[in-house]
Amino acid sequence: MDDQLWERTLEAVKEQVSHRVFETWIEPLRPSGPLADGHLELLTGSSLSSNLVQSRYGSLLESCLSSEAGCRVRLSFRVDPDAVPEATDPDPADDTAPPTTSPIQGTGLDTRYRFETFVVGGCNQFVHAAAERVAELPAQGYNPLFIHGGVGLGKTHIMQAIGNRILQTRPDLKVLYISSEKFMTQLINSLRNQGIMAFKDKFRSVDVLLVDDIQFIAGKKATQEEFFHTFNALYEANRQIVLTSDSFPSEIEQLEERLRSRFGMGLVADIQPPELETRVAILKQKAAQENMDLQDDVAFFLAEAVRTNVRELEGALIRVSAHASLTGKPVTLGLVKESLRDLIKGQDRPVSIEGIQKTVCGYYKIRLADMLSAKRSRIFSHPRQVAMYLSKQLTRHSYPEIAHQFGGRDHTTVLYAVGSIDKKRAADSGLTEELETLTAMLRK
Repeated sequence: MDDQLWERTLEAVKEQVSHRVFETWIEPLRPSGPLADGHLELLTGSSLSSNLVQSRYGSLLESCLSSEAGCRVRLSFRVDPDAVPEATDPDPADDTAPPTTSPIQGTGLDTRYRFETFVVGGCNQFVHAAAERVAELPAQGYNPLFIHGGVGLGKTHIMQAIGNRILQTRPDLKVLYISSEKFMTQLINSLRNQGIMAFKDKFRSVDVLLVDDIQFIAGKKATQEEFFHTFNALYEANRQIVLTSDSFPSEIEQLEERLRSRFGMGLVADIQPPELETRVAILKQKAAQENMDLQDDVAFFLAEAVRTNVRELEGALIRVSAHASLTGKPVTLGLVKESLRDLIKGQDRPVSIEGIQKTVCGYYKIRLADMLSAKRSRIFSHPRQVAMYLSKQLTRHSYPEIAHQFGGRDHTTVLYAVGSIDKKRAADSGLTEELETLTAMLRK
């Protein structure tokens, strides 16, 4: 491999991680050989190093290397058999690590989580606005800010975005992000090692405390007791507190009532599962970050196939990307179906006219009211005819029944629409692909 290419990559990565992380984990990496067929193997000093670098910094390394190389590059990691065993493998996010000049070091924050990379939609618009307000004016508005929602919906992302924005605009403030489980572990260790005063000082001296998955302290009497006093100390000192949970405060079982009341005394905001348009936007953004060419029909199909949460949606995209890279094939609808066949197998569901209307409106980006109206502009008439055609092809409804659900039209309108789409698709391969995409989306 060109040594200069690797050196340029290291310089690019160095700008995006803390000094300690770079020296400990990134700088010791060595290519095992040349860059070949878009793949590069990196040697690490231990299995722990290999696993940690791959999980935490693999995407960043691939992105920087691909940018410098001018092509998509995949990385793999292997332990160097000639490496001297490492004495320790300190956690780069360890809150007990010695402080450095980096504002991120010791905060527990991940710089990848920013407001700029958070896709906003109807499902999370309120939370996003509240989070930006807290980041702009910590402890002057919503305190505490309690964010709740299901798994993989972006709670950690938006919480860490608050911390990163505050550090960017107010580097004088002390920000700490931690999971509730890690809070509990550190409490136990401090009690065991007679370091409880240092523990108290650490958490009660911050300006902004961000605690993820607070529901896990439920049923832990000693942890709840200590967190209660930590919360009170920070709140009375006018310090910002942000919490996330999978449930509304009053719905967290085995949580002390005094904590429930305090968690709900500020602003409680929830994140809902993303709607179709937001899921498509998330996929488009993720694909852009990975330098992947993701066509609209593929994005819509993926967004329809994975509806649960953002984490699974991104996981499906990564799986598709890996399949395309390993086979050397472009990301097409056929490749998506092949790579996700076990995921989408058996997901077929009954198709309704209402479902067809909603899906077609989302695909063509028009309102349902416009589809059902008498507007004759092609921007509305084409999706309307497509929806009528699919209603006839995918349901058992008669022409009059379909016409009735399209604004009370006459059945001859549906007859004309079906005939028109049939005639056009014979000469228009683009329309055929649209119909196949919509059909696949509706059957998932």
